[in-house]
Amino acid sequence: MHDAGYETAFVGKWHMGVDASPRPGFDHWVGVPGQGKYIDPDLNVDGKSIQAKGYVTDIFNDYAVRFLKSSHAKPFCLCVSHKCVHPDLEQRADGTISDPNAGKFIPAERHKTMYANDKPPRRPNAFQVPNDKPALMRKLDGVPPLSRETATDDETIRNRLRLLMAAEEGIGQILDALKQAGQLDNTMVIFTSDHGYFYGEHCLSVERRLAYEETIRIPLLIRYPPLIKPGTTFDEFILSIDLAPTLLELSAAKQPEKMHGRSFAPLLRGQSYEPRKSILVEYFTDAVFPRVKNMGYQTVRTDRWKYIHYRDLADSDELYDLRSDPYELTNRIQDPSLKPTLAELKAERQRLLAETP
Repeated sequence: MHDAGYETAFVGKWHMGVDASPRPGFDHWVGVPGQGKYIDPDLNVDGKSIQAKGYVTDIFNDYAVRFLKSSHAKPFCLCVSHKCVHPDLEQRADGTISDPNAGKFIPAERHKTMYANDKPPRRPNAFQVPNDKPALMRKLDGVPPLSRETATDDETIRNRLRLLMAAEEGIGQILDALKQAGQLDNTMVIFTSDHGYFYGEHCLSVERRLAYEETIRIPLLIRYPPLIKPGTTFDEFILSIDLAPTLLELSAAKQPEKMHGRSFAPLLRGQSYEPRKSILVEYFTDAVFPRVKNMGYQTVRTDRWKYIHYRDLADSDELYDLRSDPYELTNRIQDPSLKPTLAELKAERQRLLAETP
């Protein structure tokens, strides 16, 4: 988009590398090293290191609004990437943690008592100890078996909601700034995320790498009145990797010859659009969460079925009928009546993998 004539800016947590240096393609840059920290964060602003004062979400919001209120000779693309709703984990360049508040949730002072008397809602699969998920039922040294005690507690959920409030206020500030500039209805505003969290489903807490619905389904909200009628919803599969080709098409920018994802601009325009019949969800194991050690998987998700194949764990695969079991409580992998369905999903896994070398 930069090469197509757009003025581009990035504000927030880059988190692909622990340094805060500007990345190619951006005219303006406000970044933090690694995760950054909530209070008085170190920033890199257009190549200059500064020590900011204040709450990081408010600081990011202020920089975003400042950019939107500045004069623009070109169309612009602004990416705002918040640190919330993560715990406070500031990484040094060597990967070590440097902040005394590491691991704590730190809402803005004005939000610290919100929801104090509210009990967070839970999904029907919360506090359900899995008895047919071999990968989760493994005995691992130093890892407690799943139980009510391992599920996310109410106060952690409340704190995550408190953290989000400053970001929500920032969205209002961004929309107000666009309105004041006379650009609100001329600007596509996209709100999305990278993954969900477990709030006690299957007695899980922080192990967000898994393939269950709570973590792989994310928000995608788009406001652009010239193209999208307010209140419109779509049932088609849309993936994070589809955003880039969609924005490149809408901005008339040149697209790379090979690109994961596909533009859903025709869907927004009301034109013919061939929907996906399945999607591939992949995870490659890491050591961040001990419970998910060696739980790298390749998952096929259709409108009805989900097949989870664990690459490094024998006899641990899972199969769910999401139409009758949307909360993934019953693993049907051993159901003899579903052998033809399982064979089809295995073949689909191979097809999807071949599409993404």
